Amino acid sequence: MRQNTPPHRPDFDYADDESLEEIDLDGEAPLDDDDDDNDELEMEEVTLEQLEARLGLHNNPENVMDDDDGEEEENRERIAAIRDDAVLTFRKHTGPVFGAHLHPKLNWAVTGGEDDAAYVWDTENGEVLFEITEHKDTVTETHFSHDGNYLVTADISGELFVFKVNEQQSERPLFRKVWEYSMFDMAWLFWHRGANVLLAGGDSGEVYVWRIPSGECKILPGHSARCEAGELSSDGKKLLTAYMNGVVKLWDLKTCQVLMEVNEQHPLSFDEVTHVVVACEPDSPFYVCAEGGGKLLFCTNNGPVNVVQSEHGIECVAFAPATAELKLLACGSLDGQISIWDYSKYALRTVCESPVPNDGVLCLKWLNDCTLLAATAQGNLNAFDARTGALKFTLTGHLYHIYEYSYKPQENLLLAVSEDTTAKIFKIPPLGE
Repeated sequence: MRQNTPPHRPDFDYADDESLEEIDLDGEAPLDDDDDDNDELEMEEVTLEQLEARLGLHNNPENVMDDDDGEEEENRERIAAIRDDAVLTFRKHTGPVFGAHLHPKLNWAVTGGEDDAAYVWDTENGEVLFEITEHKDTVTETHFSHDGNYLVTADISGELFVFKVNEQQSERPLFRKVWEYSMFDMAWLFWHRGANVLLAGGDSGEVYVWRIPSGECKILPGHSARCEAGELSSDGKKLLTAYMNGVVKLWDLKTCQVLMEVNEQHPLSFDEVTHVVVACEPDSPFYVCAEGGGKLLFCTNNGPVNVVQSEHGIECVAFAPATAELKLLACGSLDGQISIWDYSKYALRTVCESPVPNDGVLCLKWLNDCTLLAATAQGNLNAFDARTGALKFTLTGHLYHIYEYSYKPQENLLLAVSEDTTAKIFKIPPLGE
């Protein structure tokens, strides 16, 4: 994995989530619509040779491979052998792509990347609808709000832009900036699931909570350690955060009070943290915090209840949907294994083996109650039956790390973005039960 790769972020995009009670912040100011025209941009056509050059496959100044070095030829052969299952490939970005989200109602995607740019584009034909070029650093976060009325883009230096979305595609402008903010270096950002509220954590450890578009802000104080991860509780009223000094906190978003804390004095706390992720059980006040060494810390509103040690390091975690009959938690590792835990018993249920050896798992999400989709370091999208660990299908087409993906269940549509500078749209095969 690239050393300068931005940290991974749990995704909170469930297009079929019901609206949750809004955080108790004051009301929003009304907005006026503009009629200014916004010219549409044309897609860039990129040849395979150009893509190879971008990915560093042509290291020779004259793009000629040395006779005694077959590495470049092997890379070309690997690219040529990859089956592309995508129904559309978006090639406007000129660097690795990190941000990805599908609009909850319209056929729109938004992506952001290392080229300091973000694009909104049509998922049916790849036409660019809106281009954001004001960022001065890698764009890692691109999200439509839960109702699709707002778009946020943010870069790792902490520049945030929010745009009001005009859903009348025949009118211009489609997007109008209504708010911006500069914070310290950003670690993660996402919209509330049921309100036009943004939450973000940064290197300083502080967590910001903004009402949009008014910009009214609450700040959850930091502790001189990076806030590495955050996720909303099932009721949308609490926020679970984890810090690089091993501290875990559960916040009340209305009062900004700490409801639960695990610090270095607690016997179940983390000893060392090199990477940490969190997840909230979608149907109850139950939480997990996992660190790179494989330690899983389970908590309730009242504090830690158990610790489990995985045999593998942990890169990402995801609870099964609230509708699932089994209480399952999936953990992905950089050595390519996915462990499925029955968290009602704190017991390992099964292991999903990657079809490609040592294909590191970078992102995990549940497509339905028993289907788990893993995005990998070698550009694969592997779907497993979490009950048995069996592979259901694999989608290929990306060449390198898949950093993020967004799923739209109403249309069985998937957007994935990669180190290979592309964003791809896939159709998910029928999932069955």
